[in-house]
Amino acid sequence: MKVLIACECSQVVCLAFRARGHEAYSCDIEECYGGHPEYHIQGDCLSIIHGNTDFFTMDGTCHTIDKWDLVIAHPPCTYLCRCQAPLYNVERYGHEKVSERKERQAEAIDFFMALTRIQSPWCIENPVGIMSNIYRKPDQTIQPFWFGDAASKATCLWLSG
Repeated sequence: MKVLIACECSQVVCLAFRARGHEAYSCDIEECYGGHPEYHIQGDCLSIIHGNTDFFTMDGTCHTIDKWDLVIAHPPCTYLCRCQAPLYNVERYGHEKVSERKERQAEAIDFFMALTRIQSPWCIENPVGIMSNIYRKPDQTIQPFWFGDAASKATCLWLSG
């Protein structure tokens, strides 16, 4: 399977798919820190997410993907998550800061929605937040402690295909 892990520089998910024999790549605007630049695409995932394109991994190798079999995306949650809602209080933070924050939130929403329009099967991961109202309710909500982690943080998964 050809798998793209969008918005991932840690390479944790990418390496898990690689360990199971899949041709997986991480992609992020940041450099990878997972130790495998040969599996990392540094750049905007929207430029390659639809497939039918050539791309370079950080080791300088050119790859061609006709179609992704699966895309897993972890879009930044800074302007989408519920815990940030108090920062939109104009009385407390002023019009200028709140206006700037709303602009960035609109950009984050546009990015999330662009991820929902790809033709390949996809999964988008994000914490509880505004996308449940703007887009749709998530298909699943999971907790890290269900998988052996000590943390409690509801994580939403939107699925397609």
